[in-house]
Amino acid sequence: MSAEPDARPLDNPVRSSLLGPHARFAQRHGGVLRYLPSVSPFAALTDQPGNRDWAYAAARAGPGGLVPLAGVTMPPPAGWKPVLNIPCVQMIDAGIAAAPDDEAVRLGAPDVPQMLDSADAHPWRPVR
Repeated sequence: MSAEPDARPLDNPVRSSLLGPHARFAQRHGGVLRYLPSVSPFAALTDQPGNRDWAYAAARAGPGGLVPLAGVTMPPPAGWKPVLNIPCVQMIDAGIAAAPDDEAVRLGAPDVPQMLDSADAHPWRPVR
């Protein structure tokens, strides 16, 4: 497993994030990365996870636990049961001219309470 984020970070977004800007929130066991449980439920495997990676993921989840993954395209090994698969489309900037949006609003520290209130309906929890 490379210590550097992927050249195409959205191919394995959680892994890229945990090897890059969110490294301070990462827990690592072998080839398995996951967010601190207080931050997010997501975990990440290498692009070509082996049996040892899947075993580490199972050990981290515990009996009957879930391993939320994003960007893993290969099927899990025998004994794993996918619970939910959501196909996604990757949006990329391929030839679109970037321009400022006059209606965009820059958020800052005063907006944090409202953002946290909005996040309470989701499985992500803020680090406090």
